[in-house]
Amino acid sequence: MTIQEQNQNEINKIQFFEKKSVWLTATYICIILWGSAFPAIKTGYNLFQIDNAAADAVPSLLLFAGLRFFLAGLLMISFTAITEKISPFPQNKVQWRDSLILAIPQTILQYGFFFVGLANTSGAIGSIMASTSSFMSVILASLVFVDERLNFSKIIGCIIGFIGVIVLNINRDTTLGFNWLGDGLMLLSALATAIGTLINKMFVNRNHPRLLSGWNFIFGSSVLILTGLSLGGSLYPRDNTAWLILIYLSALSAIAFALWSTMLKYHSVSKLSMFKSLIPIVGTIGSAIFLKENILQINLIVALLLVVAGIGLVNYNKSGDEK
Repeated sequence: MTIQEQNQNEINKIQFFEKKSVWLTATYICIILWGSAFPAIKTGYNLFQIDNAAADAVPSLLLFAGLRFFLAGLLMISFTAITEKISPFPQNKVQWRDSLILAIPQTILQYGFFFVGLANTSGAIGSIMASTSSFMSVILASLVFVDERLNFSKIIGCIIGFIGVIVLNINRDTTLGFNWLGDGLMLLSALATAIGTLINKMFVNRNHPRLLSGWNFIFGSSVLILTGLSLGGSLYPRDNTAWLILIYLSALSAIAFALWSTMLKYHSVSKLSMFKSLIPIVGTIGSAIFLKENILQINLIVALLLVVAGIGLVNYNKSGDEK
């Protein structure tokens, strides 16, 4: 392929991924998949017989997380190499280094905190806590990227979104139901997610987006697996359904991160990240359906309205250049 053909191919990609119907569809697919992960992971804990009270609970959770993302990385790398007929390996030392660096916040820290935190809180509350990464991403992006600076509507939107998270955690006796081992680790996971998103944005232009995500999964999950095994972690599947859940979780990660990494290459962090605030809606409804959690509470309704309002404000553009 000539340089001219390569340039034209890149122009065609830009035009395709900048279509509103394309990036919105990809974004909503990511939201649905990530939202469904919360009840699926909680179900996986039960099917693999991981007991929160057991001495090996944390190592076993890390092992579970590691297996999920190692398989997700293999799926993403293999699919990309086969469909695009390219080498599955990074092309140079810089790309190998980028994958290793990205693995620290986006796989090791994010999912190390996530799997342990979610085991100690409800699926609905966990999905709400995880959604704060959207607001953190907007704030951090404003400090790193010149074209992502905060404006009045973004600031108000983030404030309203965080208020929504607080409202959802208020119990019926008006106290804040917050536990550090569960909710606290979910917040740390959200922070790691936001940092990972920014690093991904910085690296994606010099890497193939799906190979970057795939290898960061491989490197990060290897650390989680080795840590879990060395600390005595173990998994005891009840039946074949446990493996089906693990495969589903791996597949959804591969698909969602492949789409998300690709979208980050062509769109701003704030434009995409705020839609991730819709994940708790999917996660909460899924937790009600599959985990039988009670979601018919006034604070839930108010919180969802606040989150949606926050999304609208953060994405509001007074100049009208981008709707």
